[in-house]
Amino acid sequence: MKLTVIIPVYNEAGTCSQLIEKVKSVLIQKQIIVVDDCSTDGSGDILTKIDGIELIQQQLNRGKGSAIQSALPHIKGDFVVLQDGDLEYNPADYQKMLNPLENDSADVVYGSRWLEKTSPLSYHTIGNRCITWFANLVTGATLTDMASCYKMMPAEIFRSLDIRSTGFGLEAEITAKVFNRNLRVIEVPVSYKRRTKSEGKKLRITDGLIACWTLLRYSIYYAGK
Repeated sequence: MKLTVIIPVYNEAGTCSQLIEKVKSVLIQKQIIVVDDCSTDGSGDILTKIDGIELIQQQLNRGKGSAIQSALPHIKGDFVVLQDGDLEYNPADYQKMLNPLENDSADVVYGSRWLEKTSPLSYHTIGNRCITWFANLVTGATLTDMASCYKMMPAEIFRSLDIRSTGFGLEAEITAKVFNRNLRVIEVPVSYKRRTKSEGKKLRITDGLIACWTLLRYSIYYAGK
């Protein structure tokens, strides 16, 4: 088993089935773990009818980080990648992220939405750039997209991160911990099609504040752990 794809899903009835088909179509040997974080829009019923996935159904809505934690004991792949349950990211980018890991030129690969691209300024992009700037400040990194969903690494490293965040602090915690350990982190450009709030976008200003606090917490108080 080469790649384990972990997909946390919360109220993604309109996209989860199509997204999973896109993941399945990628020509890489893979395990697909889907965690339904107690959806209330029928996503759970849709997921139970999809073949070829390992479905975990949470009894309470605990957040993205908690959903990822529940998948940890089920990982069978050599590498792990995180995938949102919408259609913003394209699973066709898995191979370009996997290449540096397979040829041992990186320990962790981030899929960057902004690398080698010019994106129009918006509330969303400005917020992401501010969070990335702060992440670079506290960790010494030179990332262009800290908040990207696409983070891929060997399963052994992923398990060892001992993820504690339950919500959107997940990306910041992973970032702080991989840079605390001086792991070789590189970014590769990935495609991205942003959805609007009316289409189901869930991020809020408070999520940015949580990310900043999480970066500080794990960069300073958990340094070297």
